[in-house]
Amino acid sequence: MRVALELEFPDEQAASVMRQLQSLPEMTIRFLKMDAQARATDPLSSKEPLSEQEQHALLDQVFGSWQQEEGEEDLLSQIYGARRDAPREVNL
Repeated sequence: MRVALELEFPDEQAASVMRQLQSLPEMTIRFLKMDAQARATDPLSSKEPLSEQEQHALLDQVFGSWQQEEGEEDLLSQIYGARRDAPREVNL
C-alpha cells in the first residue's frame, strides 16, 4: 500500500515534524505487533461461532424475560378493556 500525504505546518515546527515523520516506520511496526498480540490474546477470536440455541440462552441471561402471572387471554382482555377510544367524525 502506498499513501501520499501533503502536510502544511509553520517553519518553526519543521524540525519537530520531521522527527515525527522519521519515527513513523517504527511506530507502524509497534502498532502492527500490538494488533497481532491483541488478536492472539482475544478470547473471542479463537472460539467457534455460537449455535442458535446458545445465542438465545445468552440473550436470556443478558436481557431476561417477562414473567407474568396472568394468562395470555387475561392479559389481552385487560389491554382491550383499558382502551378509551371512541369513533370520531372526519370531514374530508
